Amino acid sequence: MSTAASASVYTYKTPLGAGTPPATQRLTGGGNYIDYTAVAASSTDPRIVQFKDLSKGKETYIRWDFGDGTYKQGTTITSSLKNPVHKFSKTGYYISCMTIKCTGYNGKLWVHKTLIIR
Repeated sequence: MSTAASASVYTYKTPLGAGTPPATQRLTGGGNYIDYTAVAASSTDPRIVQFKDLSKGKETYIRWDFGDGTYKQGTTITSSLKNPVHKFSKTGYYISCMTIKCTGYNGKLWVHKTLIIR
């Protein structure tokens, strides 16, 4: 399943069994749900990407792994943590991951997506 997020950033849910990252995803738990989008944040530089948290539930922890060896995480849930802007050093393929913890569920929820930035 794929969706073109913009003219320069495309996101694809990484299929189960894809190898790296871990082939498992936990999308729901305790009435909570996790998902996100990633779109170009600049019309002139496709390396600048706006991530948007689409999750449902009261989040108590968020971690973004951007796929380039950098991450952003925290327990103080602010709009900049929920919807970060990230600049990649170069165009290419990246596997990003969002992980959350929510009130009412003891585990973590996570989802991986492949980004194609060109």
